[in-house]
Formats: sequence, C-alpha cells, structure tokens
Amino acid sequence: MKTFIFNNFGKISILILSIFIIFASSSVVVNDSAKDVIDRSFNQALIVFGSAKALNAVISLAQGTEINLPFVVVAIGEVLDPINDLVEQFSLIMLASLVSLGIQKILLNFVSNDFFNLTFIVSIVVFNIFLFLKFKNRENIKNIALRLTLVLLFLRFSIPFVAYLNQYSYDYFIKPQYNIEELNETILNTKDEISKINIESVEEKESGFFEKFRQKFDMTFYEKKVDEYKNAVDSSSDNIVDLIIVFIFQTIFLPIFYLFVFYILLKKLFNFPAK
Repeated sequence: MKTFIFNNFGKISILILSIFIIFASSSVVVNDSAKDVIDRSFNQALIVFGSAKALNAVISLAQGTEINLPFVVVAIGEVLDPINDLVEQFSLIMLASLVSLGIQKILLNFVSNDFFNLTFIVSIVVFNIFLFLKFKNRENIKNIALRLTLVLLFLRFSIPFVAYLNQYSYDYFIKPQYNIEELNETILNTKDEISKINIESVEEKESGFFEKFRQKFDMTFYEKKVDEYKNAVDSSSDNIVDLIIVFIFQTIFLPIFYLFVFYILLKKLFNFPAK
C-alpha cells in the first residue's frame, strides 16, 4: 500500500485536488457569494451612472442660460462646456462599465449552470480515469480530456475570481484613496448646487421691472452669477476623473487582462499559432 502511494503520489494528489474542485464547483456558497459581489458592483455603477446623467442634465439646462449685458450677450454654456464634456465622457465610461458588469453576470450564470457543472465534472472524472488506468492508443483522448478540463476549470472559477479580486482590491487598495460613495456624493452635491443656481436664475428673470432694470446694468451681478457656476463645478472635475480611474480599472482593465490570460492558456494548450 505504501509502495502504491509512493509510486502514485502525483496521481493521488491530482485525484484529491479533483475531488476538492468538484465540491467547490458544486458549491452554492461560491456561486451566491460571487453573484452578490457582482450585483453590488453593478448597482453601485448604476447609481454613479445615474448621478452623472443627472449632473449632465442640470449642466445642459444651465448652458441654455444667457447673461444679457448692454450690447453684450454672455452664454453660461461657455463657462460650463469643459465640465459638461467631461461628464459626457464619464457617462460613456460608466455605460461601458455597466455593460462589462452585465456581461460578467451573464457569464457567471453560464458557468454556474447545472449543465456546465455536469460537463466539467464528467471531464474531470474522465481525465482521472485515464490518469490511473492504462488504455492502449488512447493518449489523444487523455490529452483532450486534460485540455478540456483545464479550459472548463479556468472558465468555472475565473469569473468568481475576478469578482472577488475586484472587491478585495477595492476594499484594501482603492477605497482609501478613491472612495466611490464619497466621490459620488460630491457629484450629487455639485448637481444640487447647479440646480439651485438654475432655480435662482429663473426666479431672478421673473422679478419685477425695476429689479430687472437694475440687474441689466449691474456688472457685479453677472460676475457673481458666473462665479457661482464656476465654484459649483470646480471641485467636481477631479472627483469625476477619480471615478473614471476606479471604474476603468475594475470593470475594463481587469476583465481584459483575464481575457488575455485565457487567450494565452488556449494558445499553450492547443498550440494556436500567433497571427
């Protein structure tokens, strides 16, 4: 018995690992936990996307405001154009992040499906059978079983792994400097400030005749109005850039990195020629 174990230690180790992988693959806890992580990331991205669209809406409304000085018309849009362009680009990035997270949810549902797990388990069992039993002229089947098992193994655990890695990297490395909740709060505050200024501008336009006449020739009134818009958006640019960094890293860079790893794996396993 000892001799058998010693002579087949590598095979027995693979068998034990295979049993562990089968249990892990069938674990409801792993599936539910990964789904919960992706769902929370998706909802968080959706909230930030909504904040970006809301900010874009109030800025667009403010851009329609014009300051009528004697012989001069100053459009507030000229002041808000840079931040509005940034917000529009940010909205596109958030949309891409939502698409990425949505695809991850679909892939996780696919690899946690009963049919996929059954195929995965069968491939592991077949590989272990060929590992312990000698079959003449069956090396090709053994190699196919090995390759298929490795590919399915990567697919089965890569999506949950990416989800856990995203969560871990955010909690311990990203959040201390780029806290999504706090950054999103600043965007909402900026939106509220601009919205408040918009409301005040409308109320001032509806003021009495003499008040309108005074405003018409009061240069400080217009300077104050422009400064209010500038002050409202000045602090938001850096926060938006920070959010762009976080979501590109979490939802675009890491998935692309793992796609690249998967491509390298396939290339090594099946000797795909590099084109």
